[in-house]
Amino acid sequence: MPETRTSSAREFQIACEQAVAECRALGYAPTAWIAMMRGPGGATAAARRLLRSGDVQSGFERLIRMGRRDLTIEQAVLAERWTDLFTDDERAAALWRLEQGGAR
Repeated sequence: MPETRTSSAREFQIACEQAVAECRALGYAPTAWIAMMRGPGGATAAARRLLRSGDVQSGFERLIRMGRRDLTIEQAVLAERWTDLFTDDERAAALWRLEQGGAR
C-alpha cells in the first residue's frame, strides 16, 4: 500500500504541475502554489496545508472568478482519483472551501 500511495503522490504532483501550466496559459501564474508544491512533501503536503488554513487564497478566488473551479486544489482533492491521498476530513474541508468561495 505505501508504494501505491507514493505512486499516487507522484501522479498528483504531475497533475498539479499540469494545472499550473494550464493556469499560465490563461495568463495566471499561481506563484504561491508553485512554491508550496516544490517544498517538503510536494503537492500533497501543500494541499493539506492549504486545507488546514483558515485563509482563502487569492489564487483560489481568482480561479473561481475565471470559472475554473476545475483548476483549484480543492477540486483536485475531491477527485475520486486521489482518495488514497486525502482523508475524509480533508475532502470535507475542500468541499467547504469551494462552497464558501461560491463555487457550487
